[in-house]
Amino acid sequence: MARRYWNINLEEMLEARVHFGRGTKKWNPTMAPYISAKRKGIHITNLTRTSLFLSEACDLVFDAASKGKKFLIIGTKNKATDSVARAAIRARCHY
Repeated sequence: MARRYWNINLEEMLEARVHFGRGTKKWNPTMAPYISAKRKGIHITNLTRTSLFLSEACDLVFDAASKGKKFLIIGTKNKATDSVARAAIRARCHY
């Protein structure tokens, strides 16, 4: 797998509120390395680490797509239904 440079901007991630995790009462202790702080009962996700993993995931998806693999896009939240459908239709994927 070739490493590529993906333009993942931390400021845009902040604006998209990617850093807000789950509530501090409902969390899995294995997530501790990925949490940078706790504020008002919510864990704050480490965006630097998230951007690295997101870049790796982009590499994997890019490689699979270039080999003609098919994808299934899943959204588990009711609010995400329209976004998932639009993204899947644009990418010609199943949803």
